[in-house]
Amino acid sequence: MGKKSIVLLRSNPVDPDSRVEKEANSLIKAGYEVKIVAWDRDFKYKIKESFLELNDGRVKIYKLGIPSTYGEGVKNLKPFLIFQFRLLLWLFKNRKKYHIIHACDFDTAYTAYHCSKLLKKKLVYDIFDYLFTNSGGNFSILKKYIVHLQHTIINHANATIICTEKRKDQIRGTKPKKLVIIHNSPPRLDENLPKLKLNKNKVKIVYVGVLQDKRFIEELADIIKNNKEWELHIGGFGKFEGYFKKQASEYDNIKYYGKLSYSKTLELEKSCDIMTAIYDPTVGNHYYAAPNKFYEALMLGKPLIMVKNTGMSEIVTQFNIGEVIDYNSESLKVAIENLIAKRNEWPEISFKMKKLYQKDYSWDEMEKRLISLYRELENEK
Repeated sequence: MGKKSIVLLRSNPVDPDSRVEKEANSLIKAGYEVKIVAWDRDFKYKIKESFLELNDGRVKIYKLGIPSTYGEGVKNLKPFLIFQFRLLLWLFKNRKKYHIIHACDFDTAYTAYHCSKLLKKKLVYDIFDYLFTNSGGNFSILKKYIVHLQHTIINHANATIICTEKRKDQIRGTKPKKLVIIHNSPPRLDENLPKLKLNKNKVKIVYVGVLQDKRFIEELADIIKNNKEWELHIGGFGKFEGYFKKQASEYDNIKYYGKLSYSKTLELEKSCDIMTAIYDPTVGNHYYAAPNKFYEALMLGKPLIMVKNTGMSEIVTQFNIGEVIDYNSESLKVAIENLIAKRNEWPEISFKMKKLYQKDYSWDEMEKRLISLYRELENEK
């Protein structure tokens, strides 16, 4: 085993997963050997090995096939436990092939934490989504226990990564050994991306991501299908795939693309006019969210619609780079109309957003932070 070997753990198939792919690519570029262990929820099999082709190299990916569905809560408990067991087995059997475990979210970090202690491996805990920001309500004892476990992992990991400054408040009460903030920024790719040949006479609103509850995408479709001068361009996977296939077959101004690679996602977003990152503000985690869509909109210079008091919405307001709405259909419809009315200001908004990306959120800067962290870990005994 080379001393620079890292295994990244993720509880989805990484097909795609923009943050995992960006981090893996940056680590490869810096000379590290990277492997990924991922959970394929669509098929049943023991393990499949393949390669993930990235901009600066390829990564060996090991997929564990355990059928499950996204967003089904307790129904997923059995497959989740099977995944933990199979992940534990992989980490133990392959212990000579890595020396740092990079665990994404609690879904993989709990097992990774115990393996790191048992096998004396270094652990990086990368928190994409912190569980149970609000620990009251039903099952509060269980929720509080999971919060306690997350805090235990943060306190014992060699390093913890969070997505925004605001999330320091979310993990208040912990004492991480190292704490690094790495925003969900995309690499600067907009100048090299081709532009798709879409209808120039229509205002094109785009959403690509997980198709699940609490993202207001059904409501977005309802608004747009009744306004023939607008189009919804939507891609992704999850609970509402069937719904959007049906909508696209029935309405000419709804275009469904299915699952898209990250580069194809950015191509589509670049080719549209308005982006959305709409999340339910009653979900505690959404207050602290660092949505990929926010950073992609900045990099691409696309006006953005967000909900008040959800992650990064204050930046939209502060710099006047889109619309911030209440979480209801009427407010969303008005926001779209307001942005269209300001169409002559879009070039100025675009310039402002790209400048903000470069100044405060560029992936070049995030990459430096990630590599600097790993260099520090390498030098520690």
